[in-house]
Amino acid sequence: MKINQVIRACGLLDFYGGLLTEKQLFIARSYLNYNASLSEIADESGTTRQAVSEILRRTLNKLEDMEKKLGLYAKYEKILENIPQKAKAITKDEALMGKITEEFTQLFKSLED
Repeated sequence: MKINQVIRACGLLDFYGGLLTEKQLFIARSYLNYNASLSEIADESGTTRQAVSEILRRTLNKLEDMEKKLGLYAKYEKILENIPQKAKAITKDEALMGKITEEFTQLFKSLED
């Protein structure tokens, strides 16, 4: 798997992992998040390497299927893309920056109490 595929799969797992079975979630997390080999996962889960490979393949396909239907990860990526533009616009507006700074100052003071 290429790094951009792993990043996408991890994102999809974050969004839709709660909809997977425990075994699917364990295998996907072990492989994607902890970089465990198929053999290591097979030993840990008490199954064969081939079974782990098949479950992982079906799980990744299922995650992509969920994304095609729901599109939550795509929406999240779009929001992330817009943050730098929004931050630039805010920093150019001195009145807004002053208000934000004041609100953060009050928030931090309330946390100290």
